[in-house]
Amino acid sequence: MSDLNCRVAKVEQRLDGLCRELTEDKLESKHQYELIVNALEVLKKDSANNKGFFGGMVFSVGAIFTVITYILGKQW
Repeated sequence: MSDLNCRVAKVEQRLDGLCRELTEDKLESKHQYELIVNALEVLKKDSANNKGFFGGMVFSVGAIFTVITYILGKQW
């Protein structure tokens, strides 16, 4: 009977160890998730700040090509 108790005790120790590891992994995953969410928020803010710049660049490039097309159209 003591052999059975010893085996049960080892299984309980193993389960306790696995539960602790699972809890630690869960906390680490939560921390990584929070880091990712924070990084995404920063990217969202940066993209909102740069929206006007990119819009201006697209407008400028379009205007340049329009002028070039107009000039080349007059010459032909």
